Amino acid sequence: MRASLTLAIVTLAALAPAAEARPPLCTPEVIESNLIGAGHLTQEDIDADAGVNLVRCGDVTGDGATDALFTVASGGTAGDTHFGVLEGGADGAGEVVLYKQGYKVGLARHNAKSFDVLQPHYASADANCCPSSFRQTRFTWTGSGFKAGKAKKRKSAPARFYR
Repeated sequence: MRASLTLAIVTLAALAPAAEARPPLCTPEVIESNLIGAGHLTQEDIDADAGVNLVRCGDVTGDGATDALFTVASGGTAGDTHFGVLEGGADGAGEVVLYKQGYKVGLARHNAKSFDVLQPHYASADANCCPSSFRQTRFTWTGSGFKAGKAKKRKSAPARFYR
Protein backbone atom coordinates (compact mmCIF):
# COMPACT_ATOMS: atom_id res chain seq x y z
CA MET A 1 0.00 0.00 0.00
CA ARG A 2 2.76 2.42 0.98
CA ALA A 3 4.69 1.64 -2.25
CA SER A 4 1.54 2.29 -4.30
CA LEU A 5 1.00 5.64 -2.60
CA THR A 6 4.62 6.64 -3.18
CA LEU A 7 4.38 5.60 -6.84
CA ALA A 8 1.16 7.62 -7.26
CA ILE A 9 2.76 10.74 -5.76
CA VAL A 10 5.86 10.42 -7.95
CA THR A 11 3.67 9.91 -11.04
CA LEU A 12 1.52 12.95 -10.26
CA ALA A 13 4.59 15.08 -9.64
CA ALA A 14 6.04 14.07 -13.00
CA LEU A 15 2.77 14.94 -14.78
CA ALA A 16 2.31 18.32 -13.07
CA PRO A 17 3.17 21.33 -15.24
CA ALA A 18 6.36 23.15 -14.39
CA ALA A 19 5.88 26.15 -12.11
CA GLU A 20 8.00 28.26 -14.48
CA ALA A 21 6.05 27.34 -17.63
CA ARG A 22 5.34 30.43 -19.73
CA PRO A 23 3.16 30.89 -22.79
CA PRO A 24 5.22 30.67 -26.00
CA LEU A 25 4.58 34.40 -26.57
CA CYS A 26 6.68 35.12 -23.46
CA THR A 27 9.88 33.48 -24.66
CA PRO A 28 12.83 35.54 -25.94
CA GLU A 29 12.90 33.55 -29.20
CA VAL A 30 9.26 34.34 -30.07
CA ILE A 31 9.66 38.01 -29.14
CA GLU A 32 12.87 38.29 -31.20
CA SER A 33 11.15 36.66 -34.18
CA ASN A 34 8.33 39.23 -33.96
CA LEU A 35 10.84 42.08 -33.65
CA ILE A 36 12.73 40.84 -36.72
CA GLY A 37 9.43 40.61 -38.63
CA ALA A 38 8.52 44.17 -37.59
CA GLY A 39 11.93 45.51 -38.66
CA HIS A 40 13.09 46.43 -35.14
CA LEU A 41 15.84 43.80 -34.85
CA THR A 42 18.03 41.77 -37.19
CA GLN A 43 19.58 38.34 -36.86
CA GLU A 44 22.96 40.09 -37.01
CA ASP A 45 21.98 42.11 -33.89
CA ILE A 46 21.12 38.90 -32.05
CA ASP A 47 24.35 37.23 -33.18
CA ALA A 48 26.25 40.24 -31.75
CA ASP A 49 24.64 39.66 -28.31
CA ALA A 50 21.83 42.18 -28.71
CA GLY A 51 18.49 40.53 -28.08
CA VAL A 52 15.63 40.15 -25.66
CA ASN A 53 16.83 40.26 -22.07
CA LEU A 54 14.02 40.83 -19.55
CA VAL A 55 10.52 39.43 -20.12
CA ARG A 56 7.46 40.21 -17.99
CA CYS A 57 4.46 38.12 -18.89
CA GLY A 58 0.86 39.20 -18.22
CA ASP A 59 -1.92 41.40 -19.47
CA VAL A 60 -0.96 45.07 -19.94
CA THR A 61 -3.51 45.92 -22.68
CA GLY A 62 -6.64 45.27 -20.60
CA ASP A 63 -8.10 42.53 -22.80
CA GLY A 64 -7.43 39.56 -20.51
CA ALA A 65 -4.93 38.00 -22.93
CA THR A 66 -1.30 37.42 -22.02
CA ASP A 67 1.06 40.09 -23.34
CA ALA A 68 4.87 40.13 -23.26
CA LEU A 69 6.60 43.20 -21.85
CA PHE A 70 10.31 43.04 -22.74
CA THR A 71 13.67 44.78 -22.92
CA VAL A 72 16.32 44.43 -25.63
CA ALA A 73 19.96 44.33 -24.61
CA SER A 74 22.45 46.56 -26.41
CA GLY A 75 25.02 43.82 -26.73
CA GLY A 76 27.49 46.08 -24.93
CA THR A 77 27.91 48.12 -21.76
CA ALA A 78 24.81 50.28 -22.29
CA GLY A 79 22.58 47.59 -20.80
CA ASP A 80 19.06 47.30 -22.18
CA THR A 81 18.48 50.05 -24.72
CA HIS A 82 14.95 49.32 -25.96
CA PHE A 83 11.71 48.15 -24.43
CA GLY A 84 8.33 47.23 -25.76
CA VAL A 85 5.11 45.25 -25.63
CA LEU A 86 4.12 42.27 -27.72
CA GLU A 87 0.31 42.10 -27.53
CA GLY A 88 -0.99 38.57 -27.28
CA GLY A 89 -3.91 37.51 -29.43
CA ALA A 90 -6.53 34.80 -29.01
CA ASP A 91 -4.47 32.58 -31.34
CA GLY A 92 -1.33 32.99 -29.22
CA ALA A 93 0.41 35.07 -31.91
CA GLY A 94 1.79 38.46 -31.00
CA GLU A 95 1.93 41.93 -32.46
CA VAL A 96 4.42 44.64 -31.49
CA VAL A 97 2.29 47.50 -30.13
CA LEU A 98 5.12 49.47 -28.48
CA TYR A 99 8.85 49.67 -29.15
CA LYS A 100 10.84 52.53 -27.63
CA GLN A 101 14.46 53.46 -27.07
CA GLY A 102 15.94 53.84 -23.59
CA TYR A 103 19.15 53.44 -21.62
CA LYS A 104 19.77 50.79 -18.96
CA VAL A 105 16.02 50.13 -18.96
CA GLY A 106 14.26 48.21 -16.19
CA LEU A 107 10.60 47.09 -16.32
CA ALA A 108 7.81 46.14 -13.94
CA ARG A 109 4.14 45.39 -14.62
CA HIS A 110 1.81 47.63 -12.64
CA ASN A 111 -1.64 46.20 -13.49
CA ALA A 112 -3.67 44.87 -16.43
CA LYS A 113 -3.46 48.21 -18.25
CA SER A 114 -0.08 49.64 -17.31
CA PHE A 115 3.57 49.07 -16.60
CA ASP A 116 6.51 51.09 -15.30
CA VAL A 117 9.87 51.80 -16.92
CA LEU A 118 12.90 52.75 -14.82
CA GLN A 119 16.00 54.45 -16.23
CA PRO A 120 19.05 56.00 -14.58
CA HIS A 121 19.37 59.78 -14.40
CA TYR A 122 22.90 61.14 -14.42
CA ALA A 123 24.06 64.42 -12.95
CA SER A 124 26.88 66.17 -14.83
CA ALA A 125 29.64 64.65 -12.66
CA ASP A 126 28.18 61.12 -12.38
CA ALA A 127 30.18 58.18 -13.70
CA ASN A 128 28.32 55.73 -15.94
CA CYS A 129 28.33 53.19 -13.11
CA CYS A 130 26.70 55.44 -10.58
CA PRO A 131 23.66 57.57 -11.44
CA SER A 132 22.49 60.14 -8.90
CA SER A 133 18.88 59.02 -9.24
CA PHE A 134 16.39 57.18 -11.42
CA ARG A 135 13.27 58.16 -13.35
CA GLN A 136 10.20 55.96 -13.24
CA THR A 137 7.64 56.44 -16.01
CA ARG A 138 4.25 54.73 -16.11
CA PHE A 139 2.93 53.66 -19.52
CA THR A 140 -0.86 53.23 -19.62
CA TRP A 141 -2.91 51.47 -22.31
CA THR A 142 -5.45 53.83 -23.90
CA GLY A 143 -7.31 51.27 -26.01
CA SER A 144 -5.22 51.86 -29.11
CA GLY A 145 -1.72 52.45 -27.75
CA PHE A 146 0.34 53.37 -24.69
CA LYS A 147 0.60 56.84 -23.22
CA ALA A 148 3.63 57.79 -21.09
CA GLY A 149 2.93 59.55 -17.82
CA LYS A 150 5.09 62.11 -16.07
CA ALA A 151 8.42 60.70 -14.87
CA LYS A 152 8.88 60.42 -11.09
CA LYS A 153 12.26 60.80 -9.44
CA ARG A 154 13.50 57.84 -7.37
CA LYS A 155 16.63 57.83 -5.25
CA SER A 156 17.39 54.15 -5.93
CA ALA A 157 16.35 51.33 -8.26
CA PRO A 158 14.01 48.71 -6.78
CA ALA A 159 15.29 45.21 -7.64
CA ARG A 160 11.93 44.22 -9.21
CA PHE A 161 12.78 46.36 -12.26
CA TYR A 162 15.96 44.48 -13.15
CA ARG A 163 15.40 40.84 -12.09
